[in-house]
Amino acid sequence: MTAEHSHGPDESRDLAPLSGAIALTAAIFVAELAGGWWSGSLALIADATHMAIDLLGLGLGLFAALVARLPADPKRTYGYRRVEVLAALGNAVALMVATGFILREAWSRWEFATPVAAAPMLAVAALGLVCNLGSAALLWRGSRGNINLRAAFLHVLSDAAGSLGAIAAAIVILTTRRYEADAVVSALICVGIVLTAFWLLRDSIHILLEGAPPHIDIEEIRAALAGLEGVREVHDLHLWSVTQGQETMSAHVVVGPGRDEAAVLKSGRELLADRFGLTHVTLQVETEDPSR
Repeated sequence: MTAEHSHGPDESRDLAPLSGAIALTAAIFVAELAGGWWSGSLALIADATHMAIDLLGLGLGLFAALVARLPADPKRTYGYRRVEVLAALGNAVALMVATGFILREAWSRWEFATPVAAAPMLAVAALGLVCNLGSAALLWRGSRGNINLRAAFLHVLSDAAGSLGAIAAAIVILTTRRYEADAVVSALICVGIVLTAFWLLRDSIHILLEGAPPHIDIEEIRAALAGLEGVREVHDLHLWSVTQGQETMSAHVVVGPGRDEAAVLKSGRELLADRFGLTHVTLQVETEDPSR
């Protein structure tokens, strides 16, 4: 019986995108809050509230990225990378809570339309859109393989959608004097927030429940290992993520009598790395009992 455990490289996390996004979000939060108070626009205040939650989320994400760099220790043998997943989960819950407050105020504004100074609202919303798109550009590349950065990216992307909605509401008010547009856009912003929160909640819980990464077919892995020369059976196959982008796998591989276990290990390890991108792997090779 032979077992081998191979490790993939520990990815270095660039904190600059998160830091830049925090600076831009903080600037537009102040601008939108002041602009919303000055113009009387709920859409701007709703987006500023969303930005406040995003600032908390981005700050949490930055903290998680720093903690994730800590090395493994005897009590936490995988290290602290899963703190990123917990941060994403916390962000999702915070977004849900913020949505409830905004929706309640939007309903009140729908029932009793409040005059809005549309010109300042339009100017501030346009500035917010530019800043949000800038933040999204900073975070986009890293968001594809890191759930912590993806949480931040979705935050600022939904902020950009909110700013776009506020621009649309301002234009409607300027041209028609229908102040209800402010409440309608606020509700639509909430829809975007809920969708963002749902995606984060779903993916975070899936990782915390040690579900198989959705981009890897576990049955395809089983079939590939079973197709190696001399392999009779593959069992106890487990595939999970410590955090997004750090997949881990373990399996028992049964070979026929007289087979070179070390050669099967080498072939299996190379197959998993080349075909599936799995480098953090534990394979245990067992020789089949001839009496079975």
